[in-house]
Amino acid sequence: MTLFKIDGADFTDVLLENSMKWSRNDLDADGSGRSVLNGGMARRRITTKRKLSFQAKRLPQKRIEELCAALDKEYVTIYAPDPQEGFVTRTFYGSSVEAGLFRVMNGVAYWDDCSFSLIEK
Repeated sequence: MTLFKIDGADFTDVLLENSMKWSRNDLDADGSGRSVLNGGMARRRITTKRKLSFQAKRLPQKRIEELCAALDKEYVTIYAPDPQEGFVTRTFYGSSVEAGLFRVMNGVAYWDDCSFSLIEK
């Protein structure tokens, strides 16, 4: 089953099971915040944005190159599950990609602890 695509390419196979983290973040208008006089909240929400964080399995050099290349664009179209709306397609930008070299076996480098975050445009 396809659970995760970047610009139409299926990257479900790179993800550790149960590793996707989802969050909804509110964007408030200028002037929103607590009153210093009575502590009351004055709030005007403009919109909400999603943030997705992922952990990848141990990846051979070729597959991590494909993942990094897919995430290297300024904006990417992501297909992924959303707990509020089911499977959705949205535009995101990447905030970070990290990986640690595990070892080289039979001339192939393998990478562990690869993680990346995506924030909705």
